[in-house]
Amino acid sequence: MTPDFTNTNLADIIELKDISTSYDKGQSYIIKDFNLLIEDIPDKGEFIVILGKSGCGKTTILKYIAGLKEPTSGQVLIRGRERDRSVPISVIFQEPSALEHYTVLKNVMLPLLYKGVPEREAADRAMTMIKAVGLDGHEHKYAKFGKLSGGQVQRVVIARSLIANPGIILMDEPNRGLDNETALQIDLLIADLWQKLQSTVILVTHNIDQAIFLGSDIYIMGGKPARIVQHFKVPIGFPRTRETKRSREFLDLGGQIEEYLYQL
Repeated sequence: MTPDFTNTNLADIIELKDISTSYDKGQSYIIKDFNLLIEDIPDKGEFIVILGKSGCGKTTILKYIAGLKEPTSGQVLIRGRERDRSVPISVIFQEPSALEHYTVLKNVMLPLLYKGVPEREAADRAMTMIKAVGLDGHEHKYAKFGKLSGGQVQRVVIARSLIANPGIILMDEPNRGLDNETALQIDLLIADLWQKLQSTVILVTHNIDQAIFLGSDIYIMGGKPARIVQHFKVPIGFPRTRETKRSREFLDLGGQIEEYLYQL
């Protein structure tokens, strides 16, 4: 049963209406009748997770929201208007996208310089963010593998994406390919920064544990063609810690979601 997205008196942040994707002029569909409504929760924001099996189209939906691709049909509305470049949206992809020919400091400064912030102020603000993501002392290294570990490069990307405090942040499995401990450190960092920024975050992942650990709401994407088929509210408060993963609520919800995905 598809969840019913009821529009309340809260302001709309993101709305996807009847999104469909076809690569053969409508003879068949990969995604069809995909609907999602995310509203603004004042002084809190939301951490939304779209969870689904690999290949179901999660990343494609993220690209539609970011404006990197256009759906075959349907509407993508940002704050009640058709998607345009006037609304700042940051995207953190699976593969670290730091600019290797720039230092860590210059990478993190770039969004501020692009907005016209004076270089000295941009450098000071970038250093504050670099310290927040645990890279103090690495600011003058080049942001590439060999100089930094995979987890450190991803921290550079996270710092650069969040420094301008965008209202909307899109994440595509940002800890994919990292070892378990480094992946958990990245998740702890993301959870902590989100509480401070109070932005609207959409994470797409196939990892049930990551979905529960980070999300406030989890929407299951599945079916052929794919759409939102189920909604789980995460009954765990913030902040999230290492102990969160051992809680009864975490384990119970993980079992419910695993069983639901198995039956899809």
